[in-house]
Amino acid sequence: MQDPDLNLLITAAQKAGELAKNYDFKRLKVWEKEGAAGPVTEADIEIDRMLFQYLTAARPDYGWLCEESTNDFPHYERACSFVIDPIDGTRDFIKGGNNWSHSFAVVKNGKVSAAVVYVPRQDLLFSAYLGGGSWLNGERIKIKAINKTGEFDLIAAKLVEDDKIWKSNSKPKFNREHKPSIAFRMASVSQGKYHAMMTLRDSWEWDVCAGSLLITESGGIVLDRYLKQPIFNTKKKKTSGIIAGTTGVVDLIGSTLNL
Repeated sequence: MQDPDLNLLITAAQKAGELAKNYDFKRLKVWEKEGAAGPVTEADIEIDRMLFQYLTAARPDYGWLCEESTNDFPHYERACSFVIDPIDGTRDFIKGGNNWSHSFAVVKNGKVSAAVVYVPRQDLLFSAYLGGGSWLNGERIKIKAINKTGEFDLIAAKLVEDDKIWKSNSKPKFNREHKPSIAFRMASVSQGKYHAMMTLRDSWEWDVCAGSLLITESGGIVLDRYLKQPIFNTKKKKTSGIIAGTTGVVDLIGSTLNL
């Protein structure tokens, strides 16, 4: 039986996708957030408002942690909270790209219990609930198996090409690709397109929360850059980076990083 919170998140993601697709990127109103925190659009704000009304009406006792809004009651003081990114990959959305996503999760006592990453322009709906596996458009998905050669497929920013972040003569062999949405990167790992993803910078919880459950429920592992399991719905609102994917590959990355 599917988790009721997951059903709620799936419906919310579909609603968000319909709203987002109605916007013409050529006429989109865009402005910069305070503190050079990146761009935000009128679509982000409209979707955020819709989600807040819809989700908190269904679960009034849940906290609310979202990129674009706050609630009067601190999210970290609630045992259960929504962790929401209305549009992950806003720059791609602004350009009219198809790699942006909606990233929604429910966190209970620090652990993700239900998660959805939806990529509307590609009709990809990733979902997972704790103990129930990971799914893509209703089909079960699994993490990618390790290659016998030791070489692996990594989705990450260009920083990982820098020899300085790896121990001397220990940089592993990998093929690198990139996507603008961190949530979509993690979802792509969960479906077996890549062995792992990594971002060494502190990561906002709304970017990585949903993807974390997708990866663990597809058979992978999720750690921060200190090789510890991240805790979510925190006062800090951030994790210490993320390294996630096939266990053997994550272990290899962790053992060769120069941190």
